[in-house]
Amino acid sequence: MAAWSLGVMALVLGCRDPSPPLTAEADIEPLVEDTSPSVEPVPPPRTSTRDEASIATGPRLRVLGVAQDAGVPQLGCRCPRCERARAKGDGSFAASIALANPDGHVYLFDASPDIGDQLPLVRSLLNVDRRDAARVRRPVDGIFLTHGHMGHYAGLLQLGFEAAHTDAIPVFGTPRMVELLSTQAPWSQLVEKREIAVHTLTENMPTQVGDVTVRAVTVPHRAEFTDTVGYRIEGPRKTALYLPDVARWEQVPKMRALLAGVDLLLLDGTFYSGDELPGRDLSQIGHPLVTDSMARLQSRVDSGALEVVFIHLNHSNPLLEEGSPARVEVTSRGFKVAERGADFWL
Repeated sequence: MAAWSLGVMALVLGCRDPSPPLTAEADIEPLVEDTSPSVEPVPPPRTSTRDEASIATGPRLRVLGVAQDAGVPQLGCRCPRCERARAKGDGSFAASIALANPDGHVYLFDASPDIGDQLPLVRSLLNVDRRDAARVRRPVDGIFLTHGHMGHYAGLLQLGFEAAHTDAIPVFGTPRMVELLSTQAPWSQLVEKREIAVHTLTENMPTQVGDVTVRAVTVPHRAEFTDTVGYRIEGPRKTALYLPDVARWEQVPKMRALLAGVDLLLLDGTFYSGDELPGRDLSQIGHPLVTDSMARLQSRVDSGALEVVFIHLNHSNPLLEEGSPARVEVTSRGFKVAERGADFWL
């Protein structure tokens, strides 16, 4: 992979209500490749002298959407799940999460096509002086993009001249992601009009956002337009890893290293099992099956060392149905399914 360059050293997020500056530190030890399909050995669970009530005073992650890129209902799909969602008007937004610091600064991870409906979910987390987004023209303080597939960056168009016409919202991504945004219409107009300000991230180097450190980590995934990263989000008490899109376990030999020191894993749960893909060669599916992920992570979940939350669920995924046998199986084994509006304290 081409060498990365750092572009966040001197970021200023606006004069009306500046966010904490983003700083970089020295390189950390690179991830060590591991060809083992297992993630053993199981580390001991982390302990804390603080109870959950005190943890709930610090930074948090909030789930803004749980579905695969196209959401639920999906255009053109007549399956019972999508038809029910249409009839009830209660579908699922595309996957995205927000990081909220206690000082009222909020950052998104991915800009989904549903961003207009998702931003009200973070309004209460903003500094009270900034809740009038129409006046400030900066509804969030920054956006970290994982990759260039529809459900993860198409929402940026809502920041443009025909819509919110925002004021230089910082957008972070890999060199290929930044190149796409800077050179390809219609994204390049956002850059030209200073509605977004793009910043190239350096893999594994820390980006400080208030009390939280964010690190981009490369993962294998379809790379038609850009490469793909997940985000390691390190809070004062807990560390989360956001992996909404990643290849099958066999194609991620460094997964053990990625999980080192992680307390909360928000993991690609696109497909529950091969039953959703009749006639397909499962070795060609570019996502880990939930059933496989549970088998590989069960001991860590049982020990209390790791909390696993499945996100980025395809419209075919039975985990979207409350009370389905698949959902009962997942929760009975100690795993979780992402829910819109759920908070995870760091």
